[in-house]
Amino acid sequence: MHEEITLLVNAIDGLRQEPNYFKDYAFPIASAFFTSILGAGIAYLALRHQEGIQIEKNKMDAANKWILSAEEARATLLAIKGNYHGELNENPLQRLAAIPSILFHASPIAEGYQDLSFVVPSSEEDGKSYHKWSQIPRIRSMVSNYNYILKLWEQRNGINQQFKEQLLKHHGDKAYATLSLDDTVAAVGQANVVILIDLTERLIKLTDDLIVEFDNFLSEFPGYAKTKIQVKRLKRYGAIMTYSNNGNQKLLDLLTKSPEVDFKPFEPLFGESSEIIKNRHVTGYEK
Repeated sequence: MHEEITLLVNAIDGLRQEPNYFKDYAFPIASAFFTSILGAGIAYLALRHQEGIQIEKNKMDAANKWILSAEEARATLLAIKGNYHGELNENPLQRLAAIPSILFHASPIAEGYQDLSFVVPSSEEDGKSYHKWSQIPRIRSMVSNYNYILKLWEQRNGINQQFKEQLLKHHGDKAYATLSLDDTVAAVGQANVVILIDLTERLIKLTDDLIVEFDNFLSEFPGYAKTKIQVKRLKRYGAIMTYSNNGNQKLLDLLTKSPEVDFKPFEPLFGESSEIIKNRHVTGYEK
């Protein structure tokens, strides 16, 4: 019996494995460590993915914000021009009389350009020809001129109202008829006629040029912005807005520039040559 017990104990001892420090200690620690590293890596990649998508969302939001602002500005300018489009000839005095005081409500475009930084060409693109709407200065110039012209139209409304009141006071019912230059000067004074003609011509030209500039922005900027945004990652978020003038004949008509003014007969009134007067109305959009 004693021998059998001894054999049984020896058999049990034989089944017991020798201590394995790697398996018993190092492996569990290493396994937990690598599991933590893997979890941290997955979390980091997921965070980077979400940050990348948010960056693309911000780009799309910025692009659409500027497109909407440009469309609103163009609509305002078109509405203003609609008050005199097709009514002008080359005579400055006729043009002055044909454009009424124009009531409108429009807000200036907020001039925050930092959210457009994504359209600026990268250093890898140096040496290549740049898209014109990748140039922030051009966008800033367009917006600044728009905000400026809103103030000019409001200023002209005030001057024009006073001008018409003086004509009515001096000529009575004849003020609504076609008056000669001499009659107009006699009623309001030479200086006032020069100021209003000069301001009116500046507005006619700048309004024409800005309408074309905003229209070009709406036509070309969305396509360019798409090249700077990973739109495939935002299919479930939205899309970049686009505009087209196809089929809108009224809009196409308003894109036509107003007739050129002829200052030659009015040089004695201004005391300047017609070339000097025209140069004063250069907008920078001439081609």
